[in-house]
Amino acid sequence: MEADDKESGFLVREYRLDIGLDDLKRMLDIDPDLEVFGYPVPDSLVPEVGKYSEESVVFDESCNYMVGFFRQ
Repeated sequence: MEADDKESGFLVREYRLDIGLDDLKRMLDIDPDLEVFGYPVPDSLVPEVGKYSEESVVFDESCNYMVGFFRQ
């Protein structure tokens, strides 16, 4: 998950998530058959998604949050 400053759009912080793709899509209410490369995380779900980060996530209302999906 990444946090981007709302005003500048610059990346402020990145968080590596330890959660399966299917579980993350379910949490964010994304169709499991839909292929997406990035998806916004609603402010209300940042703390929940942040539980799967390797480091502590502190919600910052001056940021927009997004998850990226990458193929290996």
